[in-house]
Amino acid sequence: MFNQRNANDDRYLLVLGADILLRERAIVSALRTYPGQVLGMAPTPDGQNRFFDDVLRADYYNAEDALAAVKRYELETGLRPAAVVPIIEMTVHVSVAISQHYGLPSLSEEAVGLSRDKHTMKAAFEAAGVPCARHRTFSTLADLREVSEELTFPLVLKPRDFAGNTGTIKVDSPDGLPAAYDHCRDELLAIAPLYDFSDGRFQAEEFVRSTHEVSVEVLNYGDQRAVLAVTDKSKLPAPHFTEIGQLVPSRESDNDAVRDLGIKACEALGITRGIAHVEILVNGADLSVVEVAARPGGDGIMDLIDRVYGFSPYDLHYASYLNTLDELPKIPREPRGIGAIRFLKAPVGTITAVNAVEQFTDEELALYVTAKAGDRSHTASSYLTRDGVMEFFRPGAKAAADPVAFQKAVAELAAFRTKAVFTVAEEGDSR
Repeated sequence: MFNQRNANDDRYLLVLGADILLRERAIVSALRTYPGQVLGMAPTPDGQNRFFDDVLRADYYNAEDALAAVKRYELETGLRPAAVVPIIEMTVHVSVAISQHYGLPSLSEEAVGLSRDKHTMKAAFEAAGVPCARHRTFSTLADLREVSEELTFPLVLKPRDFAGNTGTIKVDSPDGLPAAYDHCRDELLAIAPLYDFSDGRFQAEEFVRSTHEVSVEVLNYGDQRAVLAVTDKSKLPAPHFTEIGQLVPSRESDNDAVRDLGIKACEALGITRGIAHVEILVNGADLSVVEVAARPGGDGIMDLIDRVYGFSPYDLHYASYLNTLDELPKIPREPRGIGAIRFLKAPVGTITAVNAVEQFTDEELALYVTAKAGDRSHTASSYLTRDGVMEFFRPGAKAAADPVAFQKAVAELAAFRTKAVFTVAEEGDSR
């Protein structure tokens, strides 16, 4: 039967942030699950994604600009959004602003405020009995020196308003505070114009000792919540703890304490819509929540879940925003295999060549090189210093039973590929 999508319907699904690397399958899910038109948003024509039915011309980091574009589109076409769904961190507040104008389901402003500000987030955790690091806020170096006297070293400094390890740095003693403050502030100011961030919004936390870190993807639908999956994170050591990979299923996938804490963290912040990404430090039975983002986990985690468990988390994310779930479905727990994402980092120096890979193993699904010849490769300190990414998958329940071994194999293969792909004139990093 000829299946014609209803182009005359007066509603469309607006997706914010699915055009970014490793979020693109959110577009696939939207086109598969929504019966009408699916729209994106971009500030310029060169940012338009050809997979959308249409692209609104606006900055999807700016709520006022984005709402104005949706209103203009309604005047021009008569079409209104059926739901406005955030895929990345900095579009959550924008989705709320547009949704509130049109009376659509969305997160509350209070939930957005709690989940976007690391200080109010941890205050909410403390009030709800969710374990987390002791912290203090600061604006200047003088403030930092003062609040550090109320905390126990080592400390971790970070901006209050952003994710992706940007500005994060460990400091072991009071002598290290000036240099650590400069790093934290400089990295924030480098991206502040793009996201309209304010200077002087920083946080110092007591360092929490752990053996590893996981993330829990939680589906929220009103007062109903369910864990979709648990992910093992690969991170570089101090001082920046830069994330370099993700793996599903986690060694903690069947740990009920981890899963329950992910749900409790979402409850503490009042997250009632869509997928939330909960990061947890694990040290035996001791757990500590790092932070929660009120949107799907990035770094290809949704794709890993899809590959390993056979369902798309994005389908459920959209259904929550569209109010099309009668109740939460039963989430598959038996893995079909094990999957991983690993980010490539060229040695510090100037990249003089990016070399092609002639043959891949069966477990290597994709290689995306984001750096190019002539680029300067800096010390890995955040997502901004990545030079490429690889995707891996090994089928079979037996493979999924040993995440640690697979993680090691992935790390070795990614290191081998990094050395082959990048030719670098190595030199000291001036940053």
